[in-house]
Amino acid sequence: MIRVKIKSWTASFRYPTFQSGYQPTLPVPPLSTIQGILSAARGEIASFSEIPFVGYVFKSEGKGVDLERIYALGKTETDVIRREVLFDNTLHLYLPDEWEKYFRKPKFQLLLGRSSDIATVEKIEKIELKERANVPVGGTIVPIASGLPGLVHALPVEFDYSTTPRRAKIVKPFTILPFPRNLAQRKRQTYNGKLPYDPEIDIGVWLYEGLHGKV
Repeated sequence: MIRVKIKSWTASFRYPTFQSGYQPTLPVPPLSTIQGILSAARGEIASFSEIPFVGYVFKSEGKGVDLERIYALGKTETDVIRREVLFDNTLHLYLPDEWEKYFRKPKFQLLLGRSSDIATVEKIEKIELKERANVPVGGTIVPIASGLPGLVHALPVEFDYSTTPRRAKIVKPFTILPFPRNLAQRKRQTYNGKLPYDPEIDIGVWLYEGLHGKV
């Protein structure tokens, strides 16, 4: 498999249940954001049903609140909202080898959230992850059935882009696991079973395989 390291100055992953007013950010991207990044890199809509496996680990170095002016359709006046923003972000994607050519030369701009959250590919490496038991997991979302403790939220997996506006095609509940930053978090987010382990980042990687119907 390959590991793609993507960096951005800012990122923002909107809670689906917040439609207006204060806009908090999820601590990690949902799978639908990963679908968007894969689609932008390839230049056409990518579905998880055609990707043998995908995993990711996201880490940010801080969070703040920004003021954002928005324009609503049909309204002449503008609104100013408060939006949480993640800073100095790193996203590691774990993908089959055939995706290397798309990230060597992405077709469209890669984004970690809004159109202003521009991201760049910093490194692509071939990597072999070996399975280990009792490893910490974080910087990602996992199925509730994993038994790991964390915030549970219904999140979009894929969007249907054939309609305007786009519609969530698949929505499922997941446990949200921020990247563990201390020993207590690592212990709390340790998975009892076996997982592929990335020794460089010191984290277990939750790989989604054949996503449709199995998450």
